[in-house]
Parts: sequence; C-alpha cells; structure tokens
Amino acid sequence: MAETDRGYLELFWNRRMALGLTSSGVAWGGYAIYEIAILLLSYQISHNLAVAGLVVLVEFGAYSVTFIAGPTVDRARNLRTVLLLGYGLQAVFAFGIGLTVQSGHLTVPALLALVAGISLVWDFTWTADNALIPRLASSGELFRANALFNTITGINTVAGFGIGAALLLLVGAGGGMYVYALLNVAAALLVIPLSLPSERTPTTGFLEDFWDGWRELGRGVGRPLLQLAIFSSAQGFFVGAAPLLITFLTQREFADPTFSYALLFTSFTIGGVLGGLALGYLNPRRSVSVYLLGATAAEGVLILASVYAAPMLGPSLILWGLTGVVAAAFYSAYLTYIQGVVAQDRFGRVLTNLYLFRGIPTAVGALVVGTLAAVWGAPLLALVIAATYLGCAGLGPVLLPGIRRLSF
Repeated sequence: MAETDRGYLELFWNRRMALGLTSSGVAWGGYAIYEIAILLLSYQISHNLAVAGLVVLVEFGAYSVTFIAGPTVDRARNLRTVLLLGYGLQAVFAFGIGLTVQSGHLTVPALLALVAGISLVWDFTWTADNALIPRLASSGELFRANALFNTITGINTVAGFGIGAALLLLVGAGGGMYVYALLNVAAALLVIPLSLPSERTPTTGFLEDFWDGWRELGRGVGRPLLQLAIFSSAQGFFVGAAPLLITFLTQREFADPTFSYALLFTSFTIGGVLGGLALGYLNPRRSVSVYLLGATAAEGVLILASVYAAPMLGPSLILWGLTGVVAAAFYSAYLTYIQGVVAQDRFGRVLTNLYLFRGIPTAVGALVVGTLAAVWGAPLLALVIAATYLGCAGLGPVLLPGIRRLSF
C-alpha cells in the first residue's frame, strides 16, 4: 500500500476500513458487556476477590497461548474465515454462561471453564483483528488507523459498559451474557462482505512457520523485539490491577457498589479511547520509546492516587480516567511499533509470540492482586504496584538498551 498519511475521516470512509472497524467495534462492544459482568458475577457467586482474580488468571492465562493462533492466522487464506468462526464460538460460550446463570447451575469451576473457552477463541479473533490493520493501512497511517480502531471499539466498549450496567441493575449479569452472544452474531454478519485474502501462499509446514515466528524475535541489531518482549513482561505483571482494584474498591468503599462500579469502569474505558486518539494525533513514529516509558511511570503513580481517592467519587472518576489514558497510550505504542516493523506475512506469529511474554505475567499478577488486596488491603498493594511501574520505567532502559530508541 502506498505510503500516505490521510486524516481520520478520509481513512475511515475507505469502505474496507469502515467495514472491518465496524465489525470489530460491535464485537468489542459485546466484550465490554462480558467484562463488566464477569468480574462482578465471579465475586457475587463466591464473595471472594481471590476468585475474581482467578477468573482474570484463567482469562489472561488463555490469552498467553495466543502463539498457537499466530501461525493459524498467518496461514489462513482469508482472515474473514478466522473472524467468522471466532465470533460464532464466542456466542456459543456466552449463551452457555447465561443459561447456567438463569438455571441456577453456575458454579465456580463451570464459570472458569466457560471463561477459558471464550478466552481461547478470543485469541484467534484478537490476532485477526490486529492483523487486519496493517493490511488496510500504510505504515504512515498505522497510528491513525489504530486510533480509529481504538475509538470505534472504545465508543462501543463505553456503550457496552452502559448497557452492561443497566443489565446488571435490571436482569443481572446473566442477561448480559445473552446480549454478548447476540452482538457476536451481529459482528459475524457484518464481516461477511469483507474479503481479506492472504498475500502469502504457504510453502512450509505449520511447525516450520511456528518456529520461524520465534526466530523473528532474535533478528535485527540489538534484538529490539526480544528486548521489548522482556520489558513488556515486567510492565505487564500488574496490567490486570486496574479493573480488579475498581471491583474491590467499589464493593468495599463506595455507598452504591454497583452504580460506582459501572461508573468507574466506564471512566477507565473512556480514558483508554482518549489515550488512543491522542497517540494517533501525535503519530510518534520516531519516539515510540518515550511514550512506552512515560506511560509506564504515569500508570503506577495514577493507580496509587486512584486507590487513595476512594471513596470520593469525583476524584476517583478523574483519576481512573487518566489511568485509562496512559494504559492505552502504552499498549497503542507497543502494538503500533510491532505493526510497523514486522512484515505482514509474519505479523500474526510475532505478535502472538510476544504476547506470551506479556500474558503469563499478567495472568499471575491478576491472581496476586486478588489475593494481596484481601490480605494487605488496597493502599499497601497500590504502593507495591506504583513501585513496580516506576522501577520498570527507570531500570528498563538501563538493563535493556534496545528499548531506548524504538522507531519505525
């Protein structure tokens, strides 16, 4: 694709881009309903934040095996097939959760099994979603294309949280699972007209493709992708802390737990949309490292401040919103750099291999947060989280010099 740099509107009015982003947006809106319901549902059936942490552990643990999805997505003759199957299977699992909640047969083991099923399928749709962007946009448009993706999915996510919050109040978390299933069906219908054939005809076997994706991490002067993977694994340990702490604080500290939970979760998500848009506007292709390190340090400070602001709703809304801004800025810079430096025919494998480094620490960190919040309390835990983020931002460039000057 030609090296162009179109504005947001011109980029979006490209039919293929609009179709792909709209389908993804609907799916992410459904996922927001799932997210806002699943943590609360796990807490309600167990009355134990450690169980909620276990749900996040299963979720991110399943995400960490996306390296299985990478070769599959790269070898697919058409990304549309991957998306259709992924959306369809998620709808089935979501319906299963809703049905067991409605019938009163949902247990913690059953919930964990169904969450694992959704997460494993999501590995494939998530990989295909991210592989979609570099197929539709030039390298000069990647930050803006990702910002559009984040905006559309973010707006739908906010809407999903609003719908999810209403469903929590009206029909409970189980009703949200049915809506999540229906939105996955809608996303599948929207993606049908979008053909995304692969530019590559596989001439090697699956295992050879698999190992070639791992070899890619060691290529280049200073092995920047490998060093980025190591840095991301340390930075990602407490990625699940924000939603878990929002759950914990609203249930323990706020006068109206369900209302404040929905409100703070929505504020965090709106912050994520704004963070992605700001990075797309700045388009920092030559200074990716500055944003990765700055966002890491800022997130630690903001999580600490957010915890100490409870139960004051106004300051908490602002601080969790800002936390969402910097969290999205980090991930957008991280993802866009990978899209910018990795060839399209290897992107799925490299992205999912990199996520293995990030996903396992995130899964373990979620369980740690859920356990330590109950043992230590949120304020002390927040101090540890802030110290970890600040340590990553300060020591990362010293121990991993390859992340100092990331650009594309």
